[in-house]
Amino acid sequence: MTNSRTDHQPYVQAVVAEIEEIGLSVAGDAVTGRPPAVRTAVVTLDVPDSGPYADEDEDLELVWNEAYGWVLHLPAEAGISDWYMGEDLVPAPARVARWVDMVLSNPGLTPSKEDGPQRLPESDDEAFETRLSVFAASA
Repeated sequence: MTNSRTDHQPYVQAVVAEIEEIGLSVAGDAVTGRPPAVRTAVVTLDVPDSGPYADEDEDLELVWNEAYGWVLHLPAEAGISDWYMGEDLVPAPARVARWVDMVLSNPGLTPSKEDGPQRLPESDDEAFETRLSVFAASA
């Protein structure tokens, strides 16, 4: 068992870089929940120039946390719609960027996840820490 918790900022920065690389504009990002709190990040995306969300008045939010992974909070008729990326909590940054682009272009093609977290943040999970630490080593 390990008590060491990996800083998630390098991973989030790698995702931001990939999002910008594919042509989406990032207005800002914030990393919170430094250990021992739940690791969380919010990436604020500028409204796209075209597509279903081009007419929105406010920026869009892409959120990551160690329990649910990535989720896009997007405007919907009834308020906000949450679009969860899927089963992998630490997907490759390029994969996250492609997913964000796909959801923003075609929101009807991505199902929303409705069940609970994929892991508990307080878990002592060496495999998760190792996957997250790869980004810290390359930062």
